[in-house]
Amino acid sequence: MAIIRGWRLIRQTSNGVFYFNCTTGQVEYSPRRKYRIEKKNAFDPTILHLRDEYREDSFDLQATLNPDEYYTLMNFITASGRLYLEYTAYNEVRSQFPVTVSQFPKCPDDLHEYTEKVKFSLE
Repeated sequence: MAIIRGWRLIRQTSNGVFYFNCTTGQVEYSPRRKYRIEKKNAFDPTILHLRDEYREDSFDLQATLNPDEYYTLMNFITASGRLYLEYTAYNEVRSQFPVTVSQFPKCPDDLHEYTEKVKFSLE
């Protein structure tokens, strides 16, 4: 699992392209390899035949946000349109992935007064 500093969410709609930048945030990247067809061998069930490989990576994002930034992030994530995650890796390569939200960020404070770390997941 790689840990990367700083990320940007991009929302593409019919009205235009919108950005949410977080330079102090952190991305935990976990690559996963899956298969569309997984069958056991008819003669030896311990042998598994795997076909049609594809990747479904997961990204755990973390950021320290003020209450108003938290609400801006929630509005950005829940808006309509295609969502992309962009970050710059260690070797200065900028990566961009189409993502869907798998776990929404929890509200950090009941009174919404203090900055808190917010975590959420994308696939």
